[in-house]
Amino acid sequence: MTSKIPEAVAPFLSAQLVIVYPFTSLLANIEIKVTFFVYGFYAQLFGTYVYMMCSHQQGNERSNHKLYLSLTVVLFALSTVFVVAYTIEEVYDSITRFTAIRSQNYGPLLKYLTGDAEKTALFAFIYLIPVLLNIVAEYMLIHRCYLVWSSKKQIAIALIVASALTNATGVIAAVLPLVMIGYSDSRIINWALIEVGSDISFAYQVTSLTINSVLTLLTAGRIWWIHRQVSAYGIRTTDTFVGSVSRIILESGSLYPILGVVGLVLNNTTVLPFDFYPLLTLSAGIAPTLIMVRGKLGKNVESLQDQVSDIRFPSQSARQPTSIMSQAPVHSVGNPSTAAVEGAMGGGKESIPV
Repeated sequence: MTSKIPEAVAPFLSAQLVIVYPFTSLLANIEIKVTFFVYGFYAQLFGTYVYMMCSHQQGNERSNHKLYLSLTVVLFALSTVFVVAYTIEEVYDSITRFTAIRSQNYGPLLKYLTGDAEKTALFAFIYLIPVLLNIVAEYMLIHRCYLVWSSKKQIAIALIVASALTNATGVIAAVLPLVMIGYSDSRIINWALIEVGSDISFAYQVTSLTINSVLTLLTAGRIWWIHRQVSAYGIRTTDTFVGSVSRIILESGSLYPILGVVGLVLNNTTVLPFDFYPLLTLSAGIAPTLIMVRGKLGKNVESLQDQVSDIRFPSQSARQPTSIMSQAPVHSVGNPSTAAVEGAMGGGKESIPV
């Protein structure tokens, strides 16, 4: 046992890290409790969505709804694992630092900081799960955007390539810190590698938020365009239908980008000991679930289908009646990280299920 703090661990035993940060995070409920509160809201939202999907499913909705229900379950499962890993790491970190100061035995702390297998495993979940959440969310979003845009392959290919490149960058940004966290030689701390990983992570977050915002605008813009096409043929439609869909998309779909911007600002400018990372991670699952629940619980959206199900206008090429709104039963609006309207277009019909 030694009374002198080793030079290698001294920066990690500052008053701010050992006393101020845990106090404000745990006792003042700035971090852990907020995370659990948000997760509790997410759990209720998820349960509501699963109940509605299982009890109100129509026969011709089954294919897409099974896909989206499965992906929503994956999002919630990943979010749950993230919350568990994040909580364990926070408690483990505080206990390790406190024990080192109380016993003045800094060997376990040095091992924890440089080559602890349990800590490396926890951080693997904490860093990689957000990327996996984003991959699943963007898959749902791109699929729906592809359907709403009349299954145009150009749209799908461009979005898939952008998403693949972005998430590949996210994987690299997540792996670089893990290399340093799991490194067992306490004499070497490659701060340059850590800084590179931080820069890549920043670029990934900015690009991811941009793609989510673009997908939201693409989907909302397509719905607005269809509404304009209907109006161009002198056919009167209720603005309530388009307004409700657009409001759900823009309000709930913008949740993830807004929280992402706030998180980037806080992480790069503030000195407050607040970690916005878990809230941003959970929002990737909350946003799509919230959109789908709002679509199901919206103010009797089903009743609006009767007003638009028989709208037709002549095709500009063949001059044959073409249905702009299908008469199929109403579907839910849903989207994984920003927003998209679940729909299918084909066979001369464009459907906007809500």
